[in-house]
Order: sequence, then structure tokens, then C-alpha cells
Amino acid sequence: MLKHVAEKDSVQMTLGINQRLLSKELVFMVKRSVAFIIVIALVAAFTPMVSRAAVIPYFMAVNDTLLPFSDDNMPFVSGGVIFVSPSVFKYADVESIASEDLEQVRLYRGDQGRHVDFYTSSGVTQDNYQNTLGWPAARRIGSRFYVPLVQVCDFFALTWEIFEIDRSIIPQEQMRLIWIQSEAGVPGQTFIGLNRNAIRNAYNSYHAPPSPPPSPQPTAPGVDDTPPPPEEEPPDYSDITLLISFNDISAGGADMLFKLLDTVAEFDYKFCFFVSVDDICEDPGVIRRIAGSGHTIGIWLESGSYEEYAEISALLFEAAKVKTIVVSAAEASGSAIATADRHGLIFWGATQSLVYDDTLSVEEVIDMIPKESGARQNIMSSCSENAALMLSGILSYLRENEFMVVGITETIEPTGIVG
Repeated sequence: MLKHVAEKDSVQMTLGINQRLLSKELVFMVKRSVAFIIVIALVAAFTPMVSRAAVIPYFMAVNDTLLPFSDDNMPFVSGGVIFVSPSVFKYADVESIASEDLEQVRLYRGDQGRHVDFYTSSGVTQDNYQNTLGWPAARRIGSRFYVPLVQVCDFFALTWEIFEIDRSIIPQEQMRLIWIQSEAGVPGQTFIGLNRNAIRNAYNSYHAPPSPPPSPQPTAPGVDDTPPPPEEEPPDYSDITLLISFNDISAGGADMLFKLLDTVAEFDYKFCFFVSVDDICEDPGVIRRIAGSGHTIGIWLESGSYEEYAEISALLFEAAKVKTIVVSAAEASGSAIATADRHGLIFWGATQSLVYDDTLSVEEVIDMIPKESGARQNIMSSCSENAALMLSGILSYLRENEFMVVGITETIEPTGIVG
């Protein structure tokens, strides 16, 4: 468990909850009734573990982060209540701080200005108004500290769900995942699918023997001592190059574009955004935001003529002080390509790109991504609301599987163009 040590004099922490929060908890319980039925069934299955205060081997995830599969992150169930380590909430911007003797632990979320204090000896829980909460008492087991999942999530406006992990990922036993979220993301089963290799590898690592097995003994004549086939290795996509670009900048509005840029920033990628004359005229501030974030700006042409490029180029420089020779067009005709080549422009043909739109799901986009060794493809998308919501799941898959993901620049040779 991640802990922050606080001076004893500074740990004068008391809190509680007002009537509004109590009402909110009742609403939350109604909405979660189905989930509680599942939890109660699971408790019965794990009663021996609970009696020994043992952790339950569940995977934990917060937002788009799969936590390490270790005893420190696993929950346990007692009296029908799920308890988890406070450290798992840090991925949802809920931090924890503890006294040296672990007699008092505080969870707080800075953007909400709220905190909740747990006292292990007395079992009392208080909010930042010094109100005593009627929560299940936090638990201390050895050096580990656990807090009630449902109540903490409700207090800090988080949601949680339990998902079964498909047996094709871990065939040895039925595993489950508790997923905590502070914001909307991809569906839970989609998240599991995107992290299938990490889940499988973490499970196998956790259950690996502590020492190598003993050397095999000689076998009697006629006995088949052929070793079993090795476990199938996950595919290697590290030599597949994917170039990411976007067009139709205004499709989802400025707010959705900013969400898309924030998602890209979380993965530390730089991509290319093709802008049209309408994009620049409608909101030049958006164009400046894209350029200021370090992304390449390209020009989107409708006619493919050099005169159109010259007009948009002048508007782009006036709006964002950016010059570019990277272009694309709605129709990658031979004349448009020839015109670009004649004037020293770098043409990326949209008709040769892997384009996804609002009719596709994350899984369908992933299925369309090339898997052949040495492949090189331009993935182009509009900046629609659906694209912004899918982007985190797609980029998580690409990073997890180690694709080579780069952005289009003026020094990169375009993907194949058919004239």
C-alpha cells in the first residue's frame, strides 16, 4: 500500500457526512442492487478466505489503468462488504496519507476539497465537517490497511463494477476484475479485451513457482518423456508502424477536440491534424491550441488545387503563425498528387488511409489495424465525439501491444499512394 507519513501533530483529522450525502448513498445502493447480489454470492464462495482475513485474487483497475496483480492491490470481503487498499484510489485522483503507526488514515481529493478520516483503533470514520459516518469500520491486517469500497466511491463521486474475465484469457479459473472509474471510458469488457495479454501475463507471473522445478528424472523405457508444448507467446507488433492523423477538426466541437487532445497528451504522442479553410475561419483559437500542443498541422483540400492550398496556407499563418507543406485531400486523384509534387508539397492520400468513423466500435477499429509484420499504415479519423471517446481505448491497445505509433511530419515519407 502506498502511504504518506504525516507528523503526529498534523494528524488532527475528523469528518462526517450531511443529510444530502446520506440520501445520495441510498440512491447509489438502489442503482447497485444487482451488483450487490453478485457480491453476496461471491462472499459465500470465499467464506474460508474471509475468516482468515485473506485477500481475494481479483484484478483491480482504475479508469484506464490495470493495477499490478499483487496482494497489496487485491481486495477482501468481510460481512458482505468489499474492502480495498486506499492506494488504488490514487489513479482516480484520491490520495491517502497515514500516521506512522497506521492508527489514522486520511483519503482526500484536492479538486473537491473533501476528505475522510479512518481511525483503526476505534473504528470511527469522519468527514471534513467532523461528522461521524455510519460506514463499515476500516480494517488493518498486518501492515496493510483497507477501506470500504462502496462508501469511498460514493463519497468521492466514483463508480465501480465487477466483471468476469473471459476464460479464454485465463482458462485455469474464473477470475474477476473490480473496475473503479472517475470518468466515462470504454465498456468494461472492452477494457478487459484491450488488456488481455497483460492480465494473462500478470496471472501467470503471480502463480509462478518460487524456484525452478527439479531436473527431470530418467524415464523408464517406452515412456513418452516429450516435454509439453511451450505456452503460446503473445504476438509481436513492434515492427508495425502506424501513423496517426485527424481531419474534420470541427466535427465534435471545441470541447470534444480539447478532450481528444488531452487524451493524446496522456499517452505522450504527437500526431498530425489536417485543417480546412472552414476549420480555421470557425475557430482559429483551436488551431493555435493544436499547434501549441506540438502536433503537426496539415492542410485539407477539397479541390486539390495549388490555388486552394495557397489560400488556406495564408489563413493558417495569419491564425497560428504556422507554415506547412503537408497536405491531404478528399479525393486523392492523380492530378491532386501531381500538383502537390510539382509545388514541393507532401501529399498523404486519404483514400489509402485506414479510416474509422462514428459507425465503428473500438473492437472493430482494432480488427482493422494491420497485424502483418513490417506493415505501415496511416490511421485517419475525424475529430467527432465518438472518435474522442474511443481514442483512449485504441491508444491503450496500441501501447499495450507495442505498436510503433508516430505522427505525420514533413520529413516522413507518405504511405503508399495510387495515382
